[in-house]
Amino acid sequence: MSSQTSIGTGDPTNFESPVLDTDIAGAQRLLDELVSRSLAYRTSHDLRSLLDFTCRFPHLAPFNAMLLHVQNPGIRYALRAPVWERLYQRRIKPGARPYLILQTMGPVAFVFDLSDTEDMSLFGSQIPDTVLNPFQTRGQPPPTVMAKLCAACRTVGIVVTERDYGTEQAGCVQKVSGYDYDFSLRLNVKHTEAQKVATFAHELGHLFCGHLGTTEVGFWPDRGGLALNVREFEAEAVAYLVAGRMALDIGSHRYLASYLTDNKPLPDYSLESVLKAAGKVEEMATGRFRLKKKKT
Repeated sequence: MSSQTSIGTGDPTNFESPVLDTDIAGAQRLLDELVSRSLAYRTSHDLRSLLDFTCRFPHLAPFNAMLLHVQNPGIRYALRAPVWERLYQRRIKPGARPYLILQTMGPVAFVFDLSDTEDMSLFGSQIPDTVLNPFQTRGQPPPTVMAKLCAACRTVGIVVTERDYGTEQAGCVQKVSGYDYDFSLRLNVKHTEAQKVATFAHELGHLFCGHLGTTEVGFWPDRGGLALNVREFEAEAVAYLVAGRMALDIGSHRYLASYLTDNKPLPDYSLESVLKAAGKVEEMATGRFRLKKKKT
């Protein structure tokens, strides 16, 4: 992941997450400490607010969207000052408050909300379409997403196949031995492309959150031994984010919805793991994933 994030390049469609250098990894550990100490995102209302907010900012890595939510949950759309000018002919108002996010090739970048900009165009105000209709549903993913996901999976030892599971099962992921790959991920051949992408995200969520252990080339931690409700909660949160940020129409995520709508106590989940896993799935889906060598 050597390329810049969308905030660094100004590309509003760049999903890539920041490189996890030491300072960024430390910031993510602080996030988990914040959650574990019951200071933030420990109620269903707070978490639903964060997830929906993050889905409105697909041009930012999930972790960066979370940082904006912590600073001001009322932000409508955030970009760097040069990007506002180049893409939308809007300039920053004097005295505007900047918001901090993480970026590659440098610890932080500063972005500004739409409300802190003003029109500088001769042809009338230009506002991003996603601000006017933040939850526009496409229904189906771009046609190359599945191929890109499968290709990226092969680089980390995951083989993807499709099976006829009827209506009872969407898919599964398993660790295997005795093969030239480490994991088998299966999808329901009868499902739509949107459903398959959501299932892909759920199963990769299990893997990238460390629920199945790790491997020699695995970039994710070993978090085996977690309770079933924690594993399912984290994997479903990853699927919720990925599907929502792609604006896919796949129906409700029933397992997660039971927590977010019924005000159940949340399990002892890792928000850092969820955000990082969702970012990795998005990198794979957009062809931006690069396997980094582990430090020795």
